[in-house]
Amino acid sequence: MNTPQPHHINASANGNPAPVVIGATGGSGTRAFHGVLQGLGLFMGVRLNGAGDAMDFEPFLDKWINPLIGMDNRLDYTLSKAGFWRRWCIRRDFDKAFRVFTADRPAHGPWGWKNPRSMYVLPVIADRVPDFRFLHVVRDGRDMALSDNQNQRRKHFQALFGPQSSDRDSPAASATLWSMANLQAADWGESVLQERYLRIRLEDICAEPERHVAAIARWLGLPDTPGFAEKVTVAARTIRAPSSLGRWRQAEEKDRQMIEDAAREALGRFGYLD
Repeated sequence: MNTPQPHHINASANGNPAPVVIGATGGSGTRAFHGVLQGLGLFMGVRLNGAGDAMDFEPFLDKWINPLIGMDNRLDYTLSKAGFWRRWCIRRDFDKAFRVFTADRPAHGPWGWKNPRSMYVLPVIADRVPDFRFLHVVRDGRDMALSDNQNQRRKHFQALFGPQSSDRDSPAASATLWSMANLQAADWGESVLQERYLRIRLEDICAEPERHVAAIARWLGLPDTPGFAEKVTVAARTIRAPSSLGRWRQAEEKDRQMIEDAAREALGRFGYLD
């Protein structure tokens, strides 16, 4: 007996905009972007943790990230390589999480969700919600390597780099994960999503919040109605630079060098070595 594959989710049916998904390596400052999108009037979910992460997707992410990125030790995997039955289960589980999340969504208006680990399942989201937008948040990998938030490294380093990978608990390992994950997400977003992909550095939105909030609003195609400029201004005021921004400068020189060596390609591409 043939088991039917789930159809694509028509997230933009009835004239509704497609969702925007916020993703990043953990500790990048996605909480600030969640607040911005809420301030711009987007529905961003009901069952959230303190950082604004959409918890409806957590069971799916916990179950499937490692099997998916472990296929080729990459984030930009091809879903077809999962095989028919596994692909069917992936789609079923994502659709279940999606239905739970959207059950509370208003019938009309812009919307999306924030869960940093969405960055690891972009090909799945594209398979199920083909017209989604991805807001990719990046923070200096030298800061990230010294962060207390190492959940993604603990959960996914081995799947991404292989079971024989060593020294998984060092700042250099964190920098290596930050580099590979962000480079591959950026490559995928630029080549697959193109204009539906937007990357913003946390440092930039903290330095010029109103400019970057306005850019996000334009990218989302939000209508420039009376009072919209004020909404942008109010949303921009929610941005607060974390006190830990630039903490890497306080590290010992040998540690800074080790981290930079591990993440040099991504640090250069994202403008952190200028």
